[in-house]
Amino acid sequence: MFKLIVLITLTSLFSCTKAKVEDVCTSPQNVSFQKDIQPIFNTNCATSGCHAGTKPAGSLNLEASFAYVNLMDTKSGYIDTLYPKASLLYTCMTSITNPMPPNGKLDKCTTDLILQWITQKAKNN
Repeated sequence: MFKLIVLITLTSLFSCTKAKVEDVCTSPQNVSFQKDIQPIFNTNCATSGCHAGTKPAGSLNLEASFAYVNLMDTKSGYIDTLYPKASLLYTCMTSITNPMPPNGKLDKCTTDLILQWITQKAKNN
């Protein structure tokens, strides 16, 4: 009887479980600011009413001609290459209560790519 119960339990566990699809991220070995990171900002952040124009939100302009210099301002805390997960840029994007961008949280692969760039010393490449 015990074997039957175990068999039924195992059968039900394996037949009724959904296959969980994990995020499969493919990122370059060396992340490029110009090729990989700036396009994320262009699409999600450097838009009208957000981090663009003459009065960008939070005084952070992420348009292509300003983004790198603004992010790397040592007084801002946006990028911390010693403690990448403590970077303001990363914590704002991954915030549970108020994630950036406000129109929809970035997917895990995108935030992982940005974290990888910061971890690689946030080069302007």
